[in-house]
Amino acid sequence: MAIRIKNTRLCSSFFVMFLLLNVILYLYYDNDMSEKLTEFTEQCDETKYSPSNEHEEAINRKFCGKSECKFLFTYLQPEQETKANMHFRSFVKLAKALNRTMVLTNVGNSRINACQKFTFGFYYNVKALQKMFPDVKFITQKDFQCWSKKRRIKPNTEHVKILPGGKIQSMKLVTPYPDLLKTKSCLNRFGFKMDDQTVFKQFYTGQKSLESIKKQTKFSEFLINNLKTDVEILLTTHLVYYPLFSNISKPIPYSNHNFEEASKIINRIKPYVAIHWRMERAILDKLPECAEALVKKLQKIKESQGIQNVYLATDYPITGGTTQSQTFHLLTEKHHKAINLLNSTFNIHTWSSSKIFANLRNDEMIEKEFSGAGIPGIVDKLVCMDADYFLATPEGCGRAQSTYTTMIVNEREKSIELGVKPQLKNIVERW
Repeated sequence: MAIRIKNTRLCSSFFVMFLLLNVILYLYYDNDMSEKLTEFTEQCDETKYSPSNEHEEAINRKFCGKSECKFLFTYLQPEQETKANMHFRSFVKLAKALNRTMVLTNVGNSRINACQKFTFGFYYNVKALQKMFPDVKFITQKDFQCWSKKRRIKPNTEHVKILPGGKIQSMKLVTPYPDLLKTKSCLNRFGFKMDDQTVFKQFYTGQKSLESIKKQTKFSEFLINNLKTDVEILLTTHLVYYPLFSNISKPIPYSNHNFEEASKIINRIKPYVAIHWRMERAILDKLPECAEALVKKLQKIKESQGIQNVYLATDYPITGGTTQSQTFHLLTEKHHKAINLLNSTFNIHTWSSSKIFANLRNDEMIEKEFSGAGIPGIVDKLVCMDADYFLATPEGCGRAQSTYTTMIVNEREKSIELGVKPQLKNIVERW
């Protein structure tokens, strides 16, 4: 009897200790993420970094480690996160070729541009990026902004815009439009010099000039040769859809906290089928047929593989309101009925039902991020990469080919080749 009481007390003690440990870990994680949020939203304090009487060289050494600073600031990536990730790597290669420090542009709402409120590290692993480009120096947008504000003699600039088209690869000088950029692209937040005397260069890639390695190499050499300048800041943007350089590196890895949130979902629902249904560009009359075909496919997988759980990554507005893609505008009753059929047949898991980053969602800025495709799109992608079974949008049911889907497929293919994720039963299938 005494032994039983002793064992009971021992079990109770272990239970209490286990409970306390989990509470401590939760509080630590909650506090840690709150501190990270402050870090990821920190902006330059303009009152602290007003023009200084300090010598220009001393200011430069503080921010870029040299007596003279030369930056490349890609202030606007026009496409959403997956494509923007690719293009950002192109501009890092350009910074390397020009021996310039690369500014880590802010992120938010699935975009990389100067107007966003989160630092680059909110989406991406900056340490991993540095390992990918060990010869390139990086500076956060916040520090770059502080440097420009602190300078008594305002840093000079040159503006570069790269456009597709033109009969041949070419460059021309255009009439400056500084006021438009200061307001529309938020460049008024910085202390650099940009006015009607600033050089504005416009590059044209030529017809289909970025669709082959040979043509990419030729254009990148043309670009580099025409951007060898002594100005302190090269302001760059583009409207091209292919990488500017050949042999572009692998995607910039996402931040650890995004992997952690994805892992919570994966560990809770595995084994699972992940669906990436991008409804944009779907043939509307075909949507009922698409939904029925998907249900049949899921039932077959359930019977043959014994997989019960289903995870849905989609541009459909699963939380209500606007779509999860800034290029998906036409939302109809047929879209709603297709999703309702899927929901009525299976218990569907999503980033929303999984309550990712729940400890931060009371922050207004974070909540706005979750109303778009930014962090939810990243977490969706990571969950799809680890799924036991992966289904992607077929032709007619939406956008079948996308950089987003390709990134998932490439990662799954690599995992199967290396044998690092034995649970993967396929690379990709269309339903």
